Amino acid sequence: MPMPDWIVVADAAKAVVYRQDWVENVGEEVMDLAHPEARLKTSELTTDVSAIPEKTDASHTENQRFARDIMARVRHALDHNEIGGFYLAAPPQFLGLLREAMDDRLRKALNRDIDKNLSGVPYKEVLAAFTNSGRKD
Repeated sequence: MPMPDWIVVADAAKAVVYRQDWVENVGEEVMDLAHPEARLKTSELTTDVSAIPEKTDASHTENQRFARDIMARVRHALDHNEIGGFYLAAPPQFLGLLREAMDDRLRKALNRDIDKNLSGVPYKEVLAAFTNSGRKD
């Protein structure tokens, strides 16, 4: 019997992870990750402003850290045979960071990604975004 997949919907501020059982056609939220640092001003992220001249550097570093955290959780689920694969939806810039955070095992387990911000969208619509355009089996 096929294992469920995770559907990860993320942006720089938060990520929601759903477990999708394709056999039973049931999806449920299994994880909700907040990244409040994404909303902080750069001055609040850095203790020594002179150390980071570009204001985008601190938030970019925080976003990279969050992307790595998300991918580490997906990797953990894969390593423990909790999921067979995963789907990913994120705005283009954050999707790029998520892709950078993937190793070969994660890349192979990625069924599909969509460069679209689906944060806050009802799960049925998230699922439709992936299933309407074909699911890799």
